[in-house]
Amino acid sequence: MASTELDSIRELLVQAYQTTMGKGCKPDTEQDMRAFEQKHNVDIPAAYRALLLEFGACNFGDPALYSVKELDWAYPEFLDVYREYKLEYDLPAELEPFPIGGFGEGSIAILDRTSGKVLMLVHDAYELPLENIAVDFNELMTMLAESAIWVEEQMKS
Repeated sequence: MASTELDSIRELLVQAYQTTMGKGCKPDTEQDMRAFEQKHNVDIPAAYRALLLEFGACNFGDPALYSVKELDWAYPEFLDVYREYKLEYDLPAELEPFPIGGFGEGSIAILDRTSGKVLMLVHDAYELPLENIAVDFNELMTMLAESAIWVEEQMKS
């Protein structure tokens, strides 16, 4: 059964996952999700979880989203990196980041569980290492899906 988390963008996602860039994507299983959550004592944010269960992780551009298998190494690595950033920078105390993907240059896409915003934790930042990417997960997925569809159309012309 499909989650309501993605209702507003489901048709766009279906189209994007039918592109060349989306064809190899496979949904993660509920069993794998629960195993990850139990192992790391964390809940995967609802919209991201819904995407992984229904469509799977995708690489439509930056950021490339993590699958549950990738999260298994990326999550603990992220926690270590984030601890270091907190020592070096004055990060917002209310921020509850969860890593959802990576950018080609080493930055990490995070979903703030408090506000729902998607941010980039910038690798080798000089000032505040956080940049806004999208107001929420669905906006990020809309941008990535539209990009994949656009690329597919360019390849056909």
